[in-house]
Amino acid sequence: MVITELKQICSRCRGSGRQPGFVAMGISQINYDGRCPACHGRGFQLTELGQDLLNLLRPFVEEMIHGDAPQSAPVPKQSQHEEHSA
Repeated sequence: MVITELKQICSRCRGSGRQPGFVAMGISQINYDGRCPACHGRGFQLTELGQDLLNLLRPFVEEMIHGDAPQSAPVPKQSQHEEHSA
Protein backbone atom coordinates (compact mmCIF):
# COMPACT_ATOMS: atom_id res chain seq x y z
CA MET A 1 0.00 0.00 0.00
CA VAL A 2 1.32 3.43 -0.93
CA ILE A 3 0.28 6.82 0.38
CA THR A 4 -1.38 7.74 -2.93
CA GLU A 5 -3.93 5.01 -2.26
CA LEU A 6 -4.91 6.73 0.99
CA LYS A 7 -5.02 10.40 0.02
CA GLN A 8 -5.22 12.55 -3.07
CA ILE A 9 -4.40 16.18 -3.76
CA CYS A 10 -7.40 18.45 -3.29
CA SER A 11 -8.77 19.32 -6.71
CA ARG A 12 -10.32 22.57 -5.49
CA CYS A 13 -7.13 24.25 -4.17
CA ARG A 14 -4.67 22.01 -6.10
CA GLY A 15 -2.87 21.02 -2.92
CA SER A 16 -2.15 24.50 -1.54
CA GLY A 17 -4.77 24.36 1.20
CA ARG A 18 -5.62 28.01 0.50
CA GLN A 19 -8.45 29.56 -1.48
CA PRO A 20 -9.00 33.33 -1.35
CA GLY A 21 -12.58 33.18 -2.57
CA PHE A 22 -15.20 30.94 -4.13
CA VAL A 23 -18.47 31.13 -6.02
CA ALA A 24 -21.63 30.06 -4.21
CA MET A 25 -24.99 30.14 -6.01
CA GLY A 26 -23.47 32.24 -8.76
CA ILE A 27 -22.17 34.93 -6.37
CA SER A 28 -18.48 35.47 -5.61
CA GLN A 29 -17.83 35.06 -1.90
CA ILE A 30 -14.82 36.16 0.15
CA ASN A 31 -13.18 33.35 2.07
CA TYR A 32 -12.18 35.22 5.23
CA ASP A 33 -9.94 32.60 6.82
CA GLY A 34 -8.39 31.66 3.45
CA ARG A 35 -8.57 27.90 4.03
CA CYS A 36 -9.93 25.74 1.26
CA PRO A 37 -13.48 24.69 2.21
CA ALA A 38 -13.11 21.30 0.49
CA CYS A 39 -10.00 20.06 2.34
CA HIS A 40 -10.15 22.41 5.38
CA GLY A 41 -6.68 23.77 4.63
CA ARG A 42 -4.89 20.40 4.56
CA GLY A 43 -4.26 20.37 0.81
CA PHE A 44 -5.44 16.78 0.42
CA GLN A 45 -8.53 14.66 0.80
CA LEU A 46 -8.68 11.07 1.97
CA THR A 47 -9.67 8.43 -0.53
CA GLU A 48 -12.34 5.92 0.42
CA LEU A 49 -9.61 3.47 1.44
CA GLY A 50 -7.89 6.17 3.51
CA GLN A 51 -11.14 7.05 5.28
CA ASP A 52 -11.84 3.37 6.01
CA LEU A 53 -8.33 2.94 7.45
CA LEU A 54 -8.73 6.08 9.58
CA ASN A 55 -12.07 4.85 10.93
CA LEU A 56 -10.49 1.48 11.76
CA LEU A 57 -7.48 2.97 13.57
CA ARG A 58 -9.20 5.92 15.30
CA PRO A 59 -10.25 3.98 18.47
CA PHE A 60 -6.72 2.62 18.96
CA VAL A 61 -5.11 6.03 18.48
CA GLU A 62 -7.57 7.67 20.88
CA GLU A 63 -6.79 4.97 23.44
CA MET A 64 -3.06 5.66 23.11
CA ILE A 65 -3.61 9.41 23.46
CA HIS A 66 -5.86 9.16 26.50
CA GLY A 67 -3.91 6.39 28.22
CA ASP A 68 -5.90 3.43 29.44
CA ALA A 69 -9.20 2.45 27.90
CA PRO A 70 -12.10 4.50 29.20
CA GLN A 71 -13.35 3.06 32.45
CA SER A 72 -16.96 2.56 33.36
CA ALA A 73 -18.23 3.52 36.78
CA PRO A 74 -15.58 3.15 39.49
CA VAL A 75 -15.80 0.02 41.63
CA PRO A 76 -16.79 0.90 45.20
CA LYS A 77 -14.31 -0.10 47.87
CA GLN A 78 -15.37 -2.68 50.39
CA SER A 79 -15.50 -1.62 53.99
CA GLN A 80 -13.14 -3.30 56.45
CA HIS A 81 -16.06 -5.15 58.00
CA GLU A 82 -17.02 -6.67 54.60
CA GLU A 83 -13.38 -7.65 53.86
CA HIS A 84 -13.06 -9.61 57.12
CA SER A 85 -16.40 -11.37 56.76
CA ALA A 86 -15.66 -12.60 53.25
